[in-house]
Amino acid sequence: MNNRIKKTVALLLTMVLVIGLFQMDTMEIYADNEIVICIDPGHGGENLGATYNGFQEKNLTLQIANVMTEYLSQFEGVKVIRTRDSDTDLSLEQRAQIAKDNNAFFLISLHLNASETHHLFGGEVWTSAFGDLYAWAHSFAEVELQELAALGIYPKHVKTRMSNQAVDEYYGILRHAKNRDIPAVIIEHCYMDEIRDEQFYTSTEAIIALGQADATAVAKFFGLKSTSLGIDYSGYQRNVYEAPATPVYQDKTAPEVRQIALNAYDPASRVANIHISAKDSESGILFFRYSVDGGINWSPLYPWTAEEGDTEIPVIASSNGDVVFKIYNGFDGGGQTNHIRLW
Repeated sequence: MNNRIKKTVALLLTMVLVIGLFQMDTMEIYADNEIVICIDPGHGGENLGATYNGFQEKNLTLQIANVMTEYLSQFEGVKVIRTRDSDTDLSLEQRAQIAKDNNAFFLISLHLNASETHHLFGGEVWTSAFGDLYAWAHSFAEVELQELAALGIYPKHVKTRMSNQAVDEYYGILRHAKNRDIPAVIIEHCYMDEIRDEQFYTSTEAIIALGQADATAVAKFFGLKSTSLGIDYSGYQRNVYEAPATPVYQDKTAPEVRQIALNAYDPASRVANIHISAKDSESGILFFRYSVDGGINWSPLYPWTAEEGDTEIPVIASSNGDVVFKIYNGFDGGGQTNHIRLW
């Protein structure tokens, strides 16, 4: 990790200790160095990315980057650079090297998501798993997810992922950025293949909202001001994390608590009221779904943010009354509950 980042981390930790005693303008930390942000519109050229509903990810990321660049550039003390400004493809190493050559403090790679099962929804941010890079990126990712949540996008947490050999970053852009001592994140804004997320990328207004949300997250994170916009984030307070001594691995285990119980079943309306208990101490719970035929057919995913609660489910006529739920953790890892019989 280069000395500039280490000194900045130390200063931010000092800020946490003195918070409440006096307010510090966070821009003072960067007064001697203009903040260089490298925006990386994912994919490009023959690398289309996800393609759904007549939209290509490579075009959407470039459009989001254009909005983000224009909005963020209106803040003082920041310089925005890009890995690409047109429909061209670059290797992941080339993208990281562009950030390095321009002394970028942060590399932000813009993407939209898709899943093999086509039933996931929401936004997530991937970070490095290592040291100061993780500490900085995790703090930024929380701000980013808050901005996406303000648009109505379900927050799917901050995530890391190591390679199958568990020795380095799984994602190439994060690995090449790490090798150049550059904090980096991958922003997966929403899913292109799930109907609940379509509204967040299929209109010009939606793209503008995403780009401005990304820019706002950067401005808040660094405590930037904009005279032209009349915005001052110098007093913004964010979480600050210590660098972990060992890599932060992804959660590969199913939630440890997955239990359901029958509160009531009304045969006339064919509605069952089910109590759910769910807990994952490593990455939290994100989703649940249910089956009323023993796991043959499943409902869509539903968001889940508590450790327990009641929910009502419709019981279709063709079901056999064998109810089972599936609970998903912060890394989309699922596990089934016990079964209960309605009749």
